[in-house]
Amino acid sequence: MQSFQYWARQSRRASFRILFVALVLAVAAISSVGVFSARIEAALVRDASQMLGGDLVIESKRNTANAPWLSILGKPEYATLKQAESVVFPSVVPSERVDLLVSLKAVNNTYPLRGQLTVRNAQGQDEKVAGGPPQGELWVDQGVLGSLDIQLGDSIQVGEITRPVTRVILVEPDRGGGFVNFAPRVMMNTADLEESKLLGLGSRATWRIYFTGAQPVINQLISELTPVLSPVEEIETLENGRPEVSGTLERANDFLAMAALIGTMVACVGIALVAHLFAKEQASELAVLKSLGYTPKRLLRMWAIGMGMLTLGAGVLGVGLGWAAHWGLLAFLAELVGVDLPLAGLHYLPMGILLSALLLLGFAAVPTWYALRAPAVAVIRHQTLKSSRGQLVLSVLFGVFTAIAVCLLIVNNVVLALLLFAGFVGTSLVFALLFWGLLKALAYLGKGKKSAGTNIAVFQSMSKRASTLVLQGVSLALGLAALLMLAVVQGDLIDRWQEAVPEDAPNRFVFNIQPDQVEGVQQTLNTASLGPVNLYPMVRGRLSAINGEVITADTFTDERARNTVERELNLSFADTLPTHNTIAVGSWFDETPAKAEVSVEDGVAERLGIGLGDKLTFDIAGTPLTAEITSIRELRWDSMEVNFFMVFPTEVLQSFPQTWITSVSLQDDKAIPVSRELVRDYPNLTVLDTELVITQLRKILGQVGQAVQFVFLFTVAAGGLVVVACVMTGARVRTREAAIYRAMGASTAQLQRAAWLELSVLGALAGLVAAIAAQGLGWGVAHFVFEFEYFLSPMHIVAGVVAGAVVSVLFGAWSVNKVCRAPVMQTLRQAAA
Repeated sequence: MQSFQYWARQSRRASFRILFVALVLAVAAISSVGVFSARIEAALVRDASQMLGGDLVIESKRNTANAPWLSILGKPEYATLKQAESVVFPSVVPSERVDLLVSLKAVNNTYPLRGQLTVRNAQGQDEKVAGGPPQGELWVDQGVLGSLDIQLGDSIQVGEITRPVTRVILVEPDRGGGFVNFAPRVMMNTADLEESKLLGLGSRATWRIYFTGAQPVINQLISELTPVLSPVEEIETLENGRPEVSGTLERANDFLAMAALIGTMVACVGIALVAHLFAKEQASELAVLKSLGYTPKRLLRMWAIGMGMLTLGAGVLGVGLGWAAHWGLLAFLAELVGVDLPLAGLHYLPMGILLSALLLLGFAAVPTWYALRAPAVAVIRHQTLKSSRGQLVLSVLFGVFTAIAVCLLIVNNVVLALLLFAGFVGTSLVFALLFWGLLKALAYLGKGKKSAGTNIAVFQSMSKRASTLVLQGVSLALGLAALLMLAVVQGDLIDRWQEAVPEDAPNRFVFNIQPDQVEGVQQTLNTASLGPVNLYPMVRGRLSAINGEVITADTFTDERARNTVERELNLSFADTLPTHNTIAVGSWFDETPAKAEVSVEDGVAERLGIGLGDKLTFDIAGTPLTAEITSIRELRWDSMEVNFFMVFPTEVLQSFPQTWITSVSLQDDKAIPVSRELVRDYPNLTVLDTELVITQLRKILGQVGQAVQFVFLFTVAAGGLVVVACVMTGARVRTREAAIYRAMGASTAQLQRAAWLELSVLGALAGLVAAIAAQGLGWGVAHFVFEFEYFLSPMHIVAGVVAGAVVSVLFGAWSVNKVCRAPVMQTLRQAAA
């Protein structure tokens, strides 16, 4: 009972309350992302077969209609298997309002084999259906209706056919990732596909055949198909299927986890500061209890009971707040997730309590232990209890190990956890040096000057407490920098990239052009283009060997190199060097009779570790082709022109199956009419408006960016708590300083104005540091990734300064009156004691 009474008194202390709130924020930040991730993982497990579309899927980048392995399916043992088919490819739906880039999916009558489609009919009713659209109908995503300004029942043109839209797709169980599947969906029946004439030789499409049946039969089919599939065909099962789905969500989870980690690390700083202050404040009451006969063992037991209650309360409340916050993440990422998520993540309740206990033990155990050992006489006589070097070392060690443990708890990867912790510490040190320099610069500039309206040298006063203020400012700057960095990457960089693109840069890409359509397409485009139109041949081929050694994705560790080897590359041929290409090493093809040589783009050459003289072997439609590298090219990717990683002499490649592609700058008033004319005359073409791509990119970045910014609000709140913790920690010094000023004649109003000025300047400096960091990141990404010129944005600087000042004032305001109105004589006597 006495323990509860003791802790009831302690709970009235401001330091106790701030400690409690900091714990709640740390637990909430991790729980919000953890519960979200747990629900995603539960959905992946629950819907594994639905997301795959069957028990087994064969995916191919070529039409499977004449695949050699189809004969295997005719065996009697596979008669019990059910089959379905689909093909997905990008296309453009023309309308009077806009030419809409869509992801078109054609399915047969047995699709889907697993799961159900959820659609909305013309009466506004949601229904689950066991099959896709019947012949003669189109089903679309809700976004298609809004973009084309149509309603259910209206007809749209798809290739050479016009069909009514009869349903809105709400849930598509096997929808994957990749850019084409982030575009709004239009679904049709495969019976309408041939009539639409959308697909031709070399079309960029993905064919899938789905199978369901008894697992032993599925396993036998896998064993027979594996040796005979071509390099562009692969088997997907429940174990390895749809990695792009889980991969996309895992990357989103990684961003959210790092955002939560930063917020938690900042909260840890606040917890450490307030825990030390709370332990010092407890020392006086513990001394009284010692004088009344309380043994150290009894005091330790009483402290353990209080910490247990604090742990339990902060853990439960933090998980509750995190559970509520994860709904915000789901709202921002609803379109990316795309499925109903099961309730999960209840295990985060005990995990939240465990995290709360870990943070308390890591940051409060050492100072409390020293408070319990403090001599009762010294405390009662108000003698200052100075921290020993041993206490400081132990506190730092416990804090570092606790922070690393928290990192491990969040990311579950030792190397990544250590890297994140090192990155946090390194960034904090850079921020601290910058902040310290700004404080000293202010003190130097304001030397001998008193702030207007206060008659107090505020900047010199701040310089004397630089160590505390640096900690305060850095914590706040970390949260603000995270938000500003997202704003820069999400919007500003895309705007600057668009501005860097030349005015006469191509605004339309036209691909899937068949060889017999080249002349007609070129004539049509020339009537509306701002310059001559060049069409480029494109042959699909897969890199299979380097210098005679067979390569696979496992040959490389670099992720981009693995992707290059796993997919088919777009190869081209030309006798003259494209104008937007330059030779970096080697020489272009000579005029002697063509030999098997190839020019390689410098980026892919670096990734694959290849150079002049190396021999590359390609698999082109089942035919091997070996060529020697005779030049390395540098490309201007920002030119928006058609570029290729591999270019061959014309005589070497022109006999292979090919399509043609072009990029063209169309006059604004002719762009849409000409695009429609092309699609009408050549339904198999895809005419891509580059603005549609940028709009879609903005949408995806916006969804993930808003979710990450939402999590970073915990970081800002934690930074605000550190401001409060620093104010409380330095309250004794501040109060003594205010008392001296009052003894020298300063009024309470002057002291208050000085305090407001200090908080405003502190926050403004933190915002300035955050804005500089965000702008630095923007410059680095622009210079090294996008390779265009980037200029500082004054608006981001202003936003950072204003936001920092506002947050600092809001969180530090409560302390102003208490410091400025403390009794002068009492304060000075306590200071002299």
